[in-house]
Amino acid sequence: MKDIKELKMLQALPLEIKVMKTQARIREWVSHYGLEDVYISFSGGKDSTVLLDIARKIYPTIKAVFVDTGLEYPEIREFVKTYENVEWLHPKMNFYQVITKYGYPMISKEISECVSQAKLCLEQIARAERERE
Repeated sequence: MKDIKELKMLQALPLEIKVMKTQARIREWVSHYGLEDVYISFSGGKDSTVLLDIARKIYPTIKAVFVDTGLEYPEIREFVKTYENVEWLHPKMNFYQVITKYGYPMISKEISECVSQAKLCLEQIARAERERE
């Protein structure tokens, strides 16, 4: 994504266009990598469920991957079980081990966006200061 303007433009597109763009991207990936080497990351959430539905309307046998971190709600696990051709992966490290080794991840997309915007702002300030010198 080049910038926030482009993101907002894409978000404003009608649903039908978004679906067509998604279908085109899926076809590109399958054309490039082959159906056997393309997977849909399937968390059981609304976004990945929609993506899997779009992909399977084009390629009914496309595989999905569910990463069971141990933190998922039981209802999500049960929901994922209702789908065929989903490979379940179990990470070698549990969540506590990941936090101990790498630190706590960003709390939300909103906080991540705030950090990103703050970095951009600091870069602009630094650039302006260099130009003044």
